[in-house]
Amino acid sequence: MITLNPQLAQELGLTYWQTDEPSTAVIYQLNHEEKELLRKILQAKAIRLTDDMIMVEKGNVAHVTTKTYQLVFNNVSQADAGKTIHLAKLSEMLKDNELKKLTWHKLKKLSFY
Repeated sequence: MITLNPQLAQELGLTYWQTDEPSTAVIYQLNHEEKELLRKILQAKAIRLTDDMIMVEKGNVAHVTTKTYQLVFNNVSQADAGKTIHLAKLSEMLKDNELKKLTWHKLKKLSFY
């Protein structure tokens, strides 16, 4: 194993960041049921879900970037702005079918092509 230090990084042409304290970054993830629901929703619109399309932030708010829209799974009643479409939170859709319907009504009007 090679230990990367500032001098070696410079010789290799790499960017080197050195921190004195361990990283405290938190990674938020969807659980299996939420991710499966998201996959099915996008599959219905002929979109193949890949990991690089999803960003999850605190509170399990999922952001999905497609070629034409930014889908924000947080609050379906929030007004859409341009290419940003607000949909119901995935965890809430698993509990409430009415939120699934509201989300689907928004999505069925959109063209992803």
